Amino acid sequence: MSAASMHNYRSRSFRYFNGYASSFEIKNYLKAVARRFSLDEHIRYNCKVTSARWSEDTSTWAVETNQGDTLVSEILINAGGILNNPQMPNIDGLDSFNGSIVHTAAWDSSVDLNDKTVAIIGSGASSVQLLPHLQVKSKYVNVYIRTPSWICPPVVVPNSGDNNHTYREEEKQLFRRDEANYVALRKKIESQFNGMFGAFFKANPEQTDLRYRFESRMRAMIKDERLQKHLIPRFEAGCRRMNPGEQFLVSIQEPNVQPVFDLIEKVTPGGILAGGVEYPADVIVAATGFNTSFRPRFPIIGRNCVNLQDLWAEDPISYFGTGVSGFPNYLVYLGPNTPISNGSLMGPLEATSDYFIRLLQRMIRHQALSFDVHKGAQDDFDDHTREFMRGMVWTGTCRSWFKRASDGKVTALWPGSALHYMQCLAEDRWEDYEWRYDRERFAYWNKGFSWIERPEMDEIGLQSQRSFEMMTTLPAASSDLAFYICKADNLSRAELSLSSKKASESFGKIESTATNELEEYENFPQDKDMTASADRFCITAPI
Repeated sequence: MSAASMHNYRSRSFRYFNGYASSFEIKNYLKAVARRFSLDEHIRYNCKVTSARWSEDTSTWAVETNQGDTLVSEILINAGGILNNPQMPNIDGLDSFNGSIVHTAAWDSSVDLNDKTVAIIGSGASSVQLLPHLQVKSKYVNVYIRTPSWICPPVVVPNSGDNNHTYREEEKQLFRRDEANYVALRKKIESQFNGMFGAFFKANPEQTDLRYRFESRMRAMIKDERLQKHLIPRFEAGCRRMNPGEQFLVSIQEPNVQPVFDLIEKVTPGGILAGGVEYPADVIVAATGFNTSFRPRFPIIGRNCVNLQDLWAEDPISYFGTGVSGFPNYLVYLGPNTPISNGSLMGPLEATSDYFIRLLQRMIRHQALSFDVHKGAQDDFDDHTREFMRGMVWTGTCRSWFKRASDGKVTALWPGSALHYMQCLAEDRWEDYEWRYDRERFAYWNKGFSWIERPEMDEIGLQSQRSFEMMTTLPAASSDLAFYICKADNLSRAELSLSSKKASESFGKIESTATNELEEYENFPQDKDMTASADRFCITAPI
């Protein structure tokens, strides 16, 4: 299952086109990209890293795998991400349950949900996406809700009556014929995501306005006052992730769905005990998210034998979320304090890649042995981030994995907008690194010619310049809110050919049955400001 916005994927010839892409679509898109760039030959599948250790003597990383070999490299990039370790709920008696137990992030398609009584534990992004499907598939569904979520209209086509807008064939034909039209659509959606940051300041009127409009919309859709009390959050909009899933509000009011707001006491062989009542269940679905501690899942040993697992056990501190002091030549995607919920994420991810390319090109051209973040630069970044977060909704009154439970320190988010992150990376603060060489640092000047005069005298310099000029994530004075969205080559039919059979939904053979439409809600007064807010402020997370 996924709620990745489809506009993030560049090719016009991608053969499926809903507002939000399914996991099947995303997987096959990535396969096509791998075919285009012949990446498979550089990928080792079914191979697990068990440890990584830095050698000061050789300025290299030794990476051990579960296949018994050791890979040695000058650079180690951890692209495992943050939402990569599904977390099962810690509930007494879970092992005693006689039925099937599945996690939304590790779905077992063999589990039959037809005419079954299903228990969904959780009420975040996973649950919001899951319930509308299970409500029409299962006999009965109990949803165990501890913390409510702000629910907003779908971001792609608000007020469409369709929770995941399906583009008509004529629309898709237009995208294929007219690339400018397709790019314009992508830029419009991306600009909406990137235009939302002002609402994340606690004292900003945009926050007050956003919260009022979302609450009004939810009250209009939830008919029962008791449900309103339990389902409408009392904390700031954006303190937890907002979810464009109004179909959840429709489904939870259906006769075969019962929300349970009492705390779960334990799991029994036949169901779940909550509030002194035992609710029967054939299947338990854990929509409980991920382990989000940032602590690596394998030992990463840096200078002075420091293990990053220990260093980040309580307080994950990084430099821009891309590196860690004391771990030379080590780079990270989506480390602590990166813009995972500060606007659109795909642009910052591409900017991170471009930043790594520039950093490594500098290292190669200057013939450096290693680079390591200065401790002072990392500490200053952490201090600035902590102070900045005081005024943000993320330090609000909600429970959230964005912040540390012990003291509320925000460890997950960037101190600024997504575009601010891209701008900061583009500044290339190489002075924040300690560079080590095995020769004098100007040796790369060679014979004194520039690559303009004698390209053959500085081939790496020329290559770096060409690479720099091709990068789409470097802002310019004329940049708009989606400046990095641009034309791209189409993937060919051969690259897009699917090796698997016709897609089944990742929920396990759940057909694309239309759930209860929002027809009865389509007659709401169409508040133009509300529509604009929905366009700009609805975000979601990959599951």
